[in-house]
Amino acid sequence: MMKLAISRLNHLIDFGVTEQVDTDTIDGSTTQFVSKQRLHCAFYQRSQSQQYSLLGTKLEDTIVVAVRSQYKVDKSMLAQIDGNDDVTYRIITISRDDSHSLQRYDLITLKDVTKGDD
Repeated sequence: MMKLAISRLNHLIDFGVTEQVDTDTIDGSTTQFVSKQRLHCAFYQRSQSQQYSLLGTKLEDTIVVAVRSQYKVDKSMLAQIDGNDDVTYRIITISRDDSHSLQRYDLITLKDVTKGDD
Protein backbone atom coordinates (compact mmCIF):
# COMPACT_ATOMS: atom_id res chain seq x y z
CA MET A 1 0.00 0.00 0.00
CA MET A 2 1.36 3.38 -0.99
CA LYS A 3 0.92 6.38 1.29
CA LEU A 4 0.39 9.64 -0.56
CA ALA A 5 -0.77 12.95 0.85
CA ILE A 6 -3.93 14.08 -0.94
CA SER A 7 -2.38 17.53 -1.34
CA ARG A 8 0.20 16.05 -3.74
CA LEU A 9 -2.57 15.32 -6.27
CA ASN A 10 -2.18 18.84 -7.65
CA HIS A 11 -2.06 18.12 -11.38
CA LEU A 12 -4.83 17.15 -13.79
CA ILE A 13 -4.40 14.29 -16.23
CA ASP A 14 -6.77 13.56 -19.11
CA PHE A 15 -7.06 10.00 -20.36
CA GLY A 16 -8.56 9.55 -23.79
CA VAL A 17 -8.17 8.40 -27.37
CA THR A 18 -7.46 9.93 -30.74
CA GLU A 19 -10.51 10.31 -32.96
CA GLN A 20 -11.42 11.85 -36.28
CA VAL A 21 -13.09 15.18 -35.46
CA ASP A 22 -15.03 17.24 -38.01
CA THR A 23 -13.66 20.69 -38.72
CA ASP A 24 -15.11 23.67 -40.55
CA THR A 25 -12.24 23.65 -43.02
CA ILE A 26 -11.86 22.30 -46.51
CA ASP A 27 -10.04 19.25 -45.13
CA GLY A 28 -13.26 18.07 -43.47
CA SER A 29 -11.78 16.32 -40.44
CA THR A 30 -8.61 15.95 -38.42
CA THR A 31 -7.27 13.48 -35.88
CA GLN A 32 -7.08 14.86 -32.35
CA PHE A 33 -7.01 13.79 -28.73
CA VAL A 34 -10.45 13.41 -27.14
CA SER A 35 -10.57 13.20 -23.35
CA LYS A 36 -12.66 10.38 -21.85
CA GLN A 37 -11.72 10.84 -18.18
CA ARG A 38 -10.02 13.57 -16.11
CA LEU A 39 -8.32 12.76 -12.80
CA HIS A 40 -6.06 14.47 -10.30
CA CYS A 41 -2.55 13.07 -10.27
CA ALA A 42 0.84 13.45 -8.59
CA PHE A 43 4.23 12.98 -10.16
CA TYR A 44 6.01 9.99 -8.64
CA GLN A 45 9.73 10.51 -8.19
CA ARG A 46 11.98 7.52 -8.77
CA SER A 47 15.09 7.10 -6.65
CA GLN A 48 18.51 7.73 -8.20
CA SER A 49 19.26 3.99 -8.27
CA GLN A 50 15.94 3.33 -10.02
CA GLN A 51 16.81 5.97 -12.64
CA TYR A 52 20.21 4.35 -13.24
CA SER A 53 18.70 0.89 -13.59
CA LEU A 54 16.42 2.17 -16.38
CA LEU A 55 19.26 3.52 -18.54
CA GLY A 56 19.37 1.76 -21.88
CA THR A 57 15.89 0.26 -21.53
CA LYS A 58 12.56 1.17 -23.11
CA LEU A 59 11.57 2.79 -19.82
CA GLU A 60 14.49 5.25 -19.85
CA ASP A 61 12.51 8.32 -20.99
CA THR A 62 9.33 7.68 -19.05
CA ILE A 63 7.54 9.44 -16.23
CA VAL A 64 5.36 7.94 -13.50
CA VAL A 65 2.19 9.49 -12.13
CA ALA A 66 0.04 8.36 -9.22
CA VAL A 67 -3.75 8.51 -9.50
CA ARG A 68 -6.55 7.28 -7.30
CA SER A 69 -7.24 3.69 -8.31
CA GLN A 70 -9.33 3.70 -11.50
CA TYR A 71 -10.17 0.53 -13.37
CA LYS A 72 -11.61 2.57 -16.23
CA VAL A 73 -8.09 3.56 -17.28
CA ASP A 74 -6.39 0.98 -19.51
CA LYS A 75 -3.25 0.68 -21.62
CA SER A 76 -5.07 1.45 -24.87
CA MET A 77 -5.61 5.06 -23.75
CA LEU A 78 -3.42 8.12 -24.22
CA ALA A 79 -2.82 10.88 -21.68
CA GLN A 80 -2.27 14.64 -21.52
CA ILE A 81 -1.17 16.44 -18.36
CA ASP A 82 -2.37 19.84 -17.15
CA GLY A 83 -4.17 20.65 -20.41
CA ASN A 84 -0.92 20.70 -22.42
CA ASP A 85 -2.08 19.46 -25.82
CA ASP A 86 1.44 19.76 -27.28
CA VAL A 87 2.56 16.61 -25.46
CA THR A 88 0.60 13.36 -25.55
CA TYR A 89 1.71 10.31 -23.61
CA ARG A 90 1.20 6.61 -24.25
CA ILE A 91 0.53 4.36 -21.24
CA ILE A 92 3.36 1.85 -20.88
CA THR A 93 2.32 0.11 -17.65
CA ILE A 94 -0.31 0.41 -14.95
CA SER A 95 0.67 -0.86 -11.50
CA ARG A 96 -2.63 -1.32 -9.71
CA ASP A 97 -2.85 -1.10 -5.93
CA ASP A 98 -4.59 -4.31 -4.90
CA SER A 99 -4.70 -3.52 -1.19
CA HIS A 100 -8.05 -3.30 0.52
CA SER A 101 -7.53 0.20 1.91
CA LEU A 102 -9.94 3.04 1.18
CA GLN A 103 -7.28 5.18 -0.44
CA ARG A 104 -5.68 3.17 -3.24
CA TYR A 105 -3.33 4.65 -5.80
CA ASP A 106 -2.25 3.25 -9.13
CA LEU A 107 1.15 4.09 -10.62
CA ILE A 108 0.95 4.77 -14.33
CA THR A 109 4.13 4.84 -16.44
CA LEU A 110 3.88 7.22 -19.40
CA LYS A 111 6.06 7.83 -22.44
CA ASP A 112 5.92 10.87 -24.71
CA VAL A 113 4.62 9.58 -28.07
CA THR A 114 6.78 12.04 -30.00
CA LYS A 115 9.92 10.39 -28.59
CA GLY A 116 8.96 6.94 -29.91
CA ASP A 117 10.52 3.67 -28.78
CA ASP A 118 14.19 4.49 -29.35
